Amino acid sequence: MAKKTYQEQMRNSYPDYPQIREIPKSMLKTWGEGKDVWVHPLEIHKLMQTIPQGEVMSAVEICEHFAKKHQVEIANPYVVGILMNIVAHAIEEDENDTTPWWRTLGSKNELKPKYPNAPEEQMALLEAEGFLFVQKGKKSVYWVVNR
Repeated sequence: MAKKTYQEQMRNSYPDYPQIREIPKSMLKTWGEGKDVWVHPLEIHKLMQTIPQGEVMSAVEICEHFAKKHQVEIANPYVVGILMNIVAHAIEEDENDTTPWWRTLGSKNELKPKYPNAPEEQMALLEAEGFLFVQKGKKSVYWVVNR
């Protein structure tokens, strides 16, 4: 069986999403009690389309947006992070899709290491919009410093 394209993953691999779930017992100390949402990748795609030039949105802000939208305590950050990567690659696969995936960052405003041609492509696209970066840490992660 051939591997699914990112477009196929984004559009067809999550038919039961969004899903509202009880926060698992293993995460109660971290997230608290209540419900979490596992968002659909097309929701992330739609949100990425709304981020204007010169602005960025962190994974934390994306999770907050979806928690509020679905009226739950938290959007599952693990699911959101994985789906952000799938959506960014799906956009890159479609030459007609101009959605600015590069305007979404990791939870601490870092460039996403699994984005297309990371980190060079995301950095170049953000630099063209006036963003500056600092490189730090053992893994030489790039962080947006002027947001």
